[in-house]
Amino acid sequence: MDENQQNEGEETPVEETKEVTQEQVPQEVKETPNEKTEHTDSEKRLYARLKEAEDAAKKAKADLAKKEQEFAKAKLPISDVDAILEVQSSTRDLDSEEVSELKLRASSLGVSLSEARKDKNYQVWQKAYRTEVEKENALKPSSKQDEVDKPKSFSQRLLEARTPEEKGKILDEAGLNPLNPRNSLSIT
Repeated sequence: MDENQQNEGEETPVEETKEVTQEQVPQEVKETPNEKTEHTDSEKRLYARLKEAEDAAKKAKADLAKKEQEFAKAKLPISDVDAILEVQSSTRDLDSEEVSELKLRASSLGVSLSEARKDKNYQVWQKAYRTEVEKENALKPSSKQDEVDKPKSFSQRLLEARTPEEKGKILDEAGLNPLNPRNSLSIT
């Protein structure tokens, strides 16, 4: 028979528990200094890892805040209509070459188009550019002068004539009008 089965019928007395103070604990049960140091060392390692994680989190938050500030600076809080009006006013009276130069300078300086147009370096470039364009245009004859000064050929004048009378006049001047008796060849 098993001891548990044998003791089933018997009641066992319950022992009362007393509070035990540190002085009453035998020396064997007390923690040894080595165990306490090992426990403290592991706590130190855990604490160091916790500190490293906290520092990394703080650094990440600071980096994020810095990036958000840079992004906010890069993106101007103006509406699209205001941006369009600013671009139009900044590029008024400029040709395509001047506008492209203005955009290049504004992007490289990191400023708006109107500020880049006020820049002294841009103004010096623009003055030199406009002087060069004026010189080139002064050397080229206008297309209207070409048309007026250039004599037209017989065939061009004949093609441009709109009425039969104009065509007859041009043929008479050349002496080729078959309807005019003076221009006809007489066979005798």
